[in-house]
Amino acid sequence: MQLTITPLADARVVVLPPDIVWLRIDGAPAGRGESGVVGDFRVSTRAADGPVGGLVAANPLRTATIMLLFSDCRVEVHELRPEHRGDRRGWVGDGFDVDTANGEAPLGSKVWLYRRETLSAQIAMQVAAEAKRALNPLLMQRAVARIDTGYDLILENDLLMLFVDLYGRDGRKVYSDRFDMFWGRSDGGL
Repeated sequence: MQLTITPLADARVVVLPPDIVWLRIDGAPAGRGESGVVGDFRVSTRAADGPVGGLVAANPLRTATIMLLFSDCRVEVHELRPEHRGDRRGWVGDGFDVDTANGEAPLGSKVWLYRRETLSAQIAMQVAAEAKRALNPLLMQRAVARIDTGYDLILENDLLMLFVDLYGRDGRKVYSDRFDMFWGRSDGGL
């Protein structure tokens, strides 16, 4: 018997990273506009979601956006405030394996630094700017050609909705989503 191993790229097989599927408190997938409480991987049951029996891999831009926005980026010591107690956070590899000579930077966002701030227009602008910075790897890897971020701020409800719009090289919007940025969820009801 002869066994041949062919790299998937050589066989012209497109391999997408698995999607993070947001689940409601009852374990069912959250629909568009619904808040999920936990991200998980799911087995694909339809060809439209990826290879049947594999993991759902239908929306890599959404998954990359969620991972980049909601993973805590490692910060410099001077960016910390006393309430952070020296916790710089970040991906494990960011402490020793960031090759800045090749354009690499720590992954994730620094939005976590704002979680104890009083919500204001200035904080909302800073969060939107940080979100755009966090999504920059999508530009660097040429997955998108333009990133727009914005926000809706409703102070009386402690609500900051972050807008993310991603555009392809042809100028068309390829991904758009809105995220409740945690002020209205500080009761632990995430």
